[in-house]
Amino acid sequence: MDFKFDIQTMIYLFIFGNLFIALLITAYRFHSHKDIATTMFIQSKWLQVLYWCSILIWDYVPHFLSIPLSNALILGGGCLEIMALLMMMGMMGRKVKLYYFAITVCSTISFCIIAVFFNHSNLRIASASLWVIMFVIYPAHHLTTNKDGSPLQRMLGLLYYCFAAIMLARTAVALIGETEMNVFTANLAQHLYYLGMYLLLTLGTAGFILLSNESSYETLKRIATYDEMTGILSRRAFIVEAHLKLARAAKKMDYVTLLLMDLDHFKKVNDTYGHDAGDRVLKAFALTTQSQLGNGDLFGRVGGEEFAVLFCGLDEESSEHKAEILRKAVMNSFQQEIPIRYTVSIGMITVLPTSNTPLDALYKLTDKALYRAKQEGRNRVVRAKWLG
Repeated sequence: MDFKFDIQTMIYLFIFGNLFIALLITAYRFHSHKDIATTMFIQSKWLQVLYWCSILIWDYVPHFLSIPLSNALILGGGCLEIMALLMMMGMMGRKVKLYYFAITVCSTISFCIIAVFFNHSNLRIASASLWVIMFVIYPAHHLTTNKDGSPLQRMLGLLYYCFAAIMLARTAVALIGETEMNVFTANLAQHLYYLGMYLLLTLGTAGFILLSNESSYETLKRIATYDEMTGILSRRAFIVEAHLKLARAAKKMDYVTLLLMDLDHFKKVNDTYGHDAGDRVLKAFALTTQSQLGNGDLFGRVGGEEFAVLFCGLDEESSEHKAEILRKAVMNSFQQEIPIRYTVSIGMITVLPTSNTPLDALYKLTDKALYRAKQEGRNRVVRAKWLG
């Protein structure tokens, strides 16, 4: 039995498919966070619904109106869908926006020229297909070459490459193989085109939803990992990373130094200048401290104005020297908005750990050393001794 590819049935499938996707995602996000990327994706689906509907009324509307409108709808819908995808992955920078603005303008001008001076269906198809390639080639390249991308992103990139290849073949057939070709012409290039559109409808939508979940997961991970105010590690994340570094140091027989740092008279800053000023002091302190640390050092906020630092590979003398550098850097920092200099007290301990060295015990000893630094006049470094 011969297989017959019914193009009109496919068009109805695209109408209802895009319609249901738009309705489902709209309903899903009704009570959830309304981000720009999802809004653009929903708008792209509505434009694609209008595009496929417009094809069905070509016989009832003058072609000089219906055909330009249809092409504007599909280019706009496709562009919004790709931009939503890029925005979801944080790839929608200024250069990318300019790129899509440029090809949108150029594709519109190109199609208008063809419609006015060379109004043949095969030329319209070839022009639209070539511009679609320009729309999809950037996400295809970026998604497949991004070293930090997930397997899902690379799969979507390959899907866009496949669709670009289909559109290139469709262009060649329209220009060379079948000069009377239109959207209802049944040939291999057209069949591949509609199958490609179906793949974009299903896999592209599934990919966008999964990427949305990936993005939400990464957001939650950042919230759990980093302190919102200062941008450094949260208490929980610092402790998790410190355990890992302690275990690695034990295997390598490297020294480990734990510092607890507490801003002196921080309550006075809040009471005198307000909590906004106190927040600025915390942020400035975090920036000052980070500027003195290396890539392998851990730095986290473990309390209100209490911070922790973990050094690896520094003995007692080297770690104490580094702690003094931190203390002096904080003492010499100054905020124009707050006419007061603030200092920091530091408790520290250096050990050559074994597999049984507990981080909790190091933390408690360092906390006692920090308390002694406060008792002895603040703005100083006090070392604890490890007897384990």
